[in-house]
Amino acid sequence: MVQLSGQRFLVTGGGGFIGRYVVQRLLEAGAQVRVFDLPGRGERFASVEGVELVGGDLRRPDEVRRAVEGVAGVFHMAVLALNPSTENPRLCLEINVDGSFNVFDAARAAGVEKVVFSSASSVYGDTLEVMDEGHPLNARTIYGASKIAGEALLRAISGTWNLPAVTLRYMNVYGPHMGFGLVDSVLKRIASGQAPVINGDGGQSFDFVYVDDVAGATVQAMASDVADETFNVGSGEEKTVRDVVFALLELCESPLQPEFKAVQVPMVRRVGSSEKAARLLDWRAEVPLREGLRRVVAEQLGRAAPGEALRP
Repeated sequence: MVQLSGQRFLVTGGGGFIGRYVVQRLLEAGAQVRVFDLPGRGERFASVEGVELVGGDLRRPDEVRRAVEGVAGVFHMAVLALNPSTENPRLCLEINVDGSFNVFDAARAAGVEKVVFSSASSVYGDTLEVMDEGHPLNARTIYGASKIAGEALLRAISGTWNLPAVTLRYMNVYGPHMGFGLVDSVLKRIASGQAPVINGDGGQSFDFVYVDDVAGATVQAMASDVADETFNVGSGEEKTVRDVVFALLELCESPLQPEFKAVQVPMVRRVGSSEKAARLLDWRAEVPLREGLRRVVAEQLGRAAPGEALRP
């Protein structure tokens, strides 16, 4: 078990969408946090007590080693996301594979207590089955392949040098401040008075999980006595694209109707089982989709209820 209170932790990509929620959770647990991200990212924490900002590049091993010095544990969350990875496969390799190796190798050399690696459900590819952690890895994107490579590197380093580690495969994460993805794109169109676009019939289904729940699972993975394990992190609540779009229209009180676009969709279903996380980490998602979407809409419209916290 890794004690959180009073210790310092490194969060790579701590200025990003999910990372900022993990930083907030750590602070609430009494930890100190070192955020390693590209210069200029993470500035929201510049004046926050207990947070140290370190600008740097995952591709530079010396910068990564300096960032790891003196921390109890490492949350490796920094990543080149799906679309940029598709647009620039070489950069994806450099950041998501070489960069991950740099983080894991530095953690090994520094003797940290544990590494928690943020992987993704993209490692599974497209499947009609409900995926548990033993499901075959069948990624068909360069991003998914890079996450498989990161998982394999961590497993090898962990096994060879006895570095405690946990890998988390996030399902479809959404929440306030996201800036990309289905929920964000729909809300942007609604805000501009344009009809949301649904590709195909909108029957594609996913496991949507609220970002603060994901942050809770991530911090719990560090604090627990569990190591050398991989976990799905999802809500267990399967919803279609059509469900999400109509819920957002209703929450925004919009008279718009979605526009269905007759195109082939690349993904039909990606739903995972998070039973293993419930059993071994004592973690379960708490925010149902409609409540999570309400929070996103409230943040965008600036109308959170009095006293309601919309992290961070």
